Amino acid sequence: MPTLSTKLRTIEESQTLRLAAKARRMKADGLDVADLTAGEPDFPTPRHVKEAAIKAIEANFTKYTPNTGTPELIDAIIRKFSSDNDLHFERDQIVVSAGAKQSIFNVLQAICNRGDEVVLFSPYWVSYPEMIKMADAKPVIVPTRIEDGFRPNIRKLRQAINAKTKALILNSPSNPTGVTFTRSELEDIGEVVRQTGIFVISDEIYEKVAYDGHKSFSIGSIRSLRDLVITVNGVSKAYSMTGWRIGYAGGPRAVMEAAAKVQSQVTSGANSIAQKATLAALTGPSSDIYAMVDEFKRRRDFVHGKLSRVPQVTVPLPGGAFYVFFDVSKYFGRQFKGQRIFGSTAMATYLLEEHRVALVPGEAFGEDACLRASYACSMSELEAGVERIARGLEALD
Repeated sequence: MPTLSTKLRTIEESQTLRLAAKARRMKADGLDVADLTAGEPDFPTPRHVKEAAIKAIEANFTKYTPNTGTPELIDAIIRKFSSDNDLHFERDQIVVSAGAKQSIFNVLQAICNRGDEVVLFSPYWVSYPEMIKMADAKPVIVPTRIEDGFRPNIRKLRQAINAKTKALILNSPSNPTGVTFTRSELEDIGEVVRQTGIFVISDEIYEKVAYDGHKSFSIGSIRSLRDLVITVNGVSKAYSMTGWRIGYAGGPRAVMEAAAKVQSQVTSGANSIAQKATLAALTGPSSDIYAMVDEFKRRRDFVHGKLSRVPQVTVPLPGGAFYVFFDVSKYFGRQFKGQRIFGSTAMATYLLEEHRVALVPGEAFGEDACLRASYACSMSELEAGVERIARGLEALD
């Protein structure tokens, strides 16, 4: 048989998807599994959004759309960026894609050459390094510390940038930590970007899922950076529309024209019906978002409170998104039935197989001391999952 791509030998499978699939298989086999892996809200898509999609189907709006998105959706995105983020674009600076992940992929393909470097703060979303490698570039990791609340280290960022650096990827609120960067932190990062002239890909998909009075600030709104920042967002998280697969990006005209060229040869325009639904989401009422975020905050407080009481577990309080990223490294080296557990993957496997709670190992996010628990699930599943985590850790000798 002919050989496969050598590039893909370096690409890792998403551990988030792998663990979620294993949990689903166990459930299908009749096992009671508390699945805390999900990266999607458990709320229904708002009714007015679904009704817009139904109307689109009935109106036979089922043909190809323009590659970069329908004009009316692009106009709604331009208004959203302007009113929410102080970002100002023309139509040819927006590309609508099949999810924010594709938006990021398109941009990386558009800007990266072989040998370029792209800087990430760790912990990072699992797909960033792999997408960078698929663009023939090299991920360069700038670690943050749980002792500092996983906040960005500007000195280390400066040290990571060199002549090969093409871009920096930011994600705030963050998956997996829930950290939300302050305006001051983003301005400090922005000064480094201004001095070095690199691109920034700002992934703001969790923008509206924020707590404790956090107000969104887009680094692209800093006037001196407007030709360097590509802002990515979408409707998956804020509107509980993960399966609709619509993301979008806005940025410098040359970058977005190149990203559109990439998309034209990969998927072409995004789903027509989902674009009509997205238009309704962006232009309709926001009451569903507020109710969802209030419930997420209630769950966050519950999980943080419960896990904080488990001996020798460190649990920073997330400022946004719907994940808790907690340190269980004090339990590494302990054993269960004669088997010693070292590392987050072994710990996640043990907790799933022995205690029926599914988590994502921190190794996938660049921080092997931690596990990620999603609270985008029912409170009953969350209560069972947290209890099983505590019981599983206590069972280790």
